[in-house]
Amino acid sequence: MLDTHVAKGVPDPRNTPSGFNLQLALELGSEVMAALITERFNWKWNRAVATPFNTNCWQQDYPLPASALPDGLIAWGEDCDIVQINSSLVPKPLNWDGAITWRRALTRTSLSRWRPTQICWMYNQDLTFGAWPGAETVLYPLLGATAPQGTNPLLNFVDANGNLLVLSEFGTTGASEPSAAADAPEGTLVTDGTAQWEVVDPTSQGFRLDWLPPSGQTFQIVPIYQLAPPRFAKLSQTLAPIPDSFSRYFFEGMEVAMRRATPDPAQKQSIQEALAPWAASIPTMKQQGDQEQNSYGLVPATCAVETRWGWGGPITADSPYGNQ
Repeated sequence: MLDTHVAKGVPDPRNTPSGFNLQLALELGSEVMAALITERFNWKWNRAVATPFNTNCWQQDYPLPASALPDGLIAWGEDCDIVQINSSLVPKPLNWDGAITWRRALTRTSLSRWRPTQICWMYNQDLTFGAWPGAETVLYPLLGATAPQGTNPLLNFVDANGNLLVLSEFGTTGASEPSAAADAPEGTLVTDGTAQWEVVDPTSQGFRLDWLPPSGQTFQIVPIYQLAPPRFAKLSQTLAPIPDSFSRYFFEGMEVAMRRATPDPAQKQSIQEALAPWAASIPTMKQQGDQEQNSYGLVPATCAVETRWGWGGPITADSPYGNQ
């Protein structure tokens, strides 16, 4: 990550007298990585797919363990599939009236329609949790040709020690409310009769849907998202997720960062030499990643002008006097 630049005479952050030279080099690499990845552009090489989850009737919020995001944390949502998972049709209905739309945030709701249409990510600690379902309560599986065979409560709750629990195995609850030890780590399993719960971390990421999923129907939700930038922990770390074909933009940024970090005033003057190609690199990088026609169109979320009304209803181009 550094040796090529050092060979060209760029100041080596490992040689600073502060005593934190290695840490400085790692911080510079992390800064440049974040500058490239957090651009508002859907890099193909930075895309990831969350582990699909299934909806439960009337349940809006779905807290999940970190393992549900196998490739890394969500920076922002990009796309989201919805599958009518229990359908006997081949192929199963997928995005049959459009994919689910990502939102920055969604409010809680008690309204339902025939399928959810919007999604946002939230930290587990900010999602809604239910109560323990009670003793000898049947929790019905969500998958299967005739599933679910009954109505479930919310499939998550906060136990007596403050742990966030989500259902990990369907069954019938036991005679008394289960709990994990205080501050149990994520992934701890808690047995409850023939059912089982899993502890999730408050700062792991889960999802909120709108509208509420209806009764008697299970949908599989497949969130697709852009990854949050990784941090460098060692100098031997690769540039992943940045591929080799985009690596030159990272190295241009590293040269600027290394020159800026040096305490040598004479060396700081050379920043201008490296700044011009770095300033031009991000727009060029976007052009390299944007060479195919996009399948999405631009549709306003609301009307661009104020709605006008006549005595018969809204005035439109097709109905200049309102509905008659």
